[in-house]
Amino acid sequence: MATTIEHRQVGANGITFHVAVSGPVDAPPILCIHGFPEGWMSWQHIMNLLPESRIYAPDMRGYPGTTYAKSGYDVFTLTDDIRSLIEVLGIQGCLLVTHDWGGALGWLFSHRYAALIRKLVVVNCTHPKTLVRAAVTFEDWQPFRIPWVPFFQIPWLPEWFIATSLGRKLLKWSFTVRQGQKGTMDIALVDEIVNRFQRPADIHGPIQYYRAFVRTLLSPQQHKRLYALYQTPISIPVTMVWGMKDGALPSAVAIKSFNDAGCEGDWRPLPGVGHFVDLEAWTKLAEEIQRVLN
Repeated sequence: MATTIEHRQVGANGITFHVAVSGPVDAPPILCIHGFPEGWMSWQHIMNLLPESRIYAPDMRGYPGTTYAKSGYDVFTLTDDIRSLIEVLGIQGCLLVTHDWGGALGWLFSHRYAALIRKLVVVNCTHPKTLVRAAVTFEDWQPFRIPWVPFFQIPWLPEWFIATSLGRKLLKWSFTVRQGQKGTMDIALVDEIVNRFQRPADIHGPIQYYRAFVRTLLSPQQHKRLYALYQTPISIPVTMVWGMKDGALPSAVAIKSFNDAGCEGDWRPLPGVGHFVDLEAWTKLAEEIQRVLN
């Protein structure tokens, strides 16, 4: 049975976010941050499977449903977006559940603002410091596993291409090719996600996350600011839920994230599951979230 989902427009950090909300008002809050190139609907199965939890799932900055901001795609502004959403929604002390790019923001948010959340769950996203080091040192062939990152540095061409019929077909393939076991992914939900990108402007914001992060790494001042964050160890409990058949983000690299986060954590491998755990193994993911809540 589907749970009731309310859709809100929420002003935070100078822009307007679309936020999907489910569950009892007085239940412990969970804030779910999606990855690339998903959206709030990536958490729809989790909302249905955890009807007794109060779940908030925003479309992040630049994604359809939320303001197509001209700027603010750097990780400092994006983590400030999460802080502002927590404050405006009044959900201080929430459980923060994150996936993919949302996971990168979850790691960084927890270095900056751990006092605002009680626990962090990261689903298939290596700590940014760990991932960058692996890419630079060619650990486990990491740079070859994420070939879209250099492509996304080209101005406007990626946006134009993805907004074409062929581009959306390729984007859909980028989901289905990464499922751990054939036939497990929710293809209808993938279609819903992909079909939101009808115009170059619809995908421009999501791609800007990649461009802004590369600029942060290349700018001496921004690089210094980013690496200064890592000097503050994460002080809250962290759980990593990992689809073990993720070809882009190998578990052998990812498990080193705890060391770079400056904390011990709980490693929860999901054998036979690919990168998009929320779209192919949502029952297992809901069980893991419930386990953290208990």
